[in-house]
Amino acid sequence: MGLNGLGGLGSGNNNVAQQPQEQTTGLGGLGGLGTGMETQAQPQPTNMNTPANQKVSLKKGQKVSLKKMAADAGVNGGTLSKVKVGLGWDTNRYDGGYEFDLDAFTFAVKADGKVRNAGDFIFFNNMRLSDGSIQLMGDNRTGAGSGDDEVVEVDLNSVSPEIQKIVFTIIINEAEQRRQNFGMVGNAFVRLVDTNTNKEFLRYDLSEDYSTETAVVVGEIYRHNGEWKFTAIGSGFNDGLPALCACYGVDAE
Repeated sequence: MGLNGLGGLGSGNNNVAQQPQEQTTGLGGLGGLGTGMETQAQPQPTNMNTPANQKVSLKKGQKVSLKKMAADAGVNGGTLSKVKVGLGWDTNRYDGGYEFDLDAFTFAVKADGKVRNAGDFIFFNNMRLSDGSIQLMGDNRTGAGSGDDEVVEVDLNSVSPEIQKIVFTIIINEAEQRRQNFGMVGNAFVRLVDTNTNKEFLRYDLSEDYSTETAVVVGEIYRHNGEWKFTAIGSGFNDGLPALCACYGVDAE
């Protein structure tokens, strides 16, 4: 499947991201992507607007129910319909002479882990799914300032049944040319906010040292037994966007 607006990128990389599986065992021994038990994480102190005892902070590999987490945070789980997925990061100073340009890339994939077509790849040149159920709300080219750097809004009730997972990633634009990687990026996070009440109910802070990676799969919203859930992934890719596109069935050439 072709993809306009990403000239010069190849997809000849067979690096396939492993998808966490539903498990009933504990979180011990996690490596790589991690495959956490579906259990509620202990809330962590935070300076966000939502009170600390009403927000869940996840660890890598952990899986949770959006409905349950929203209800625990004081959002009526039965009416959770639209969520804002906020992604943020800070960049460290370095002497390379270039600015950092990080971007949020979203893949809406079928049960086989591949997009239906190139239109299911949401990024700065294709900011909404054709049915409007997933939208990138803007492109922050610098990452300056606190809070969310980019936001993806998802209408959970309108997502096509064909779509089984919505994968959220962050990439460093022109990382190879600028000799940049995620070891130069700090405080990366993803948080979920109920659109109707603007209340944050879930957060995952990436704490690993991605010293060579130029792209990171942050997490994914996925269907399981008739409800939407979230997995904290935190998996890095050394080959950036081409590797991600190849993984999810998008031709980046």
